Amino acid sequence: ILFSGKKRRLTIIECGCDINTMIDLAKVADLGAKLFYLSGMVHGEYQKQEIHNLGRFISVMKFRPLTWQTSHPYVLADRMEELTNPEDI
Repeated sequence: ILFSGKKRRLTIIECGCDINTMIDLAKVADLGAKLFYLSGMVHGEYQKQEIHNLGRFISVMKFRPLTWQTSHPYVLADRMEELTNPEDI
C-alpha cells in the first residue's frame, strides 16, 4: 500500500509470520525499529480504528535513519533466475 502527500511518501508492506521475512523487510524499512501490531482482519479488512491510530502515529513521528541501514547497502529483488549454463558448472 502506498500513501503519498506533500511532505512524505509511505509504503506499507504486510509481513508474514516467519522470521526470515521479518528480517528481510527490516533491512529496507525506514521505520526499521518500529513494530506495528494489528489485531487482525475482520471480513477481509483491518479494523478502522486501528488503521486510524496507525495513521495518526505515523503522521506525527519523526523519521531518523538507522545507523545499520545507512552503513549496509541492500537490494530488494522480486525474483532471481539462475542464468549460468548447467554444463559450465
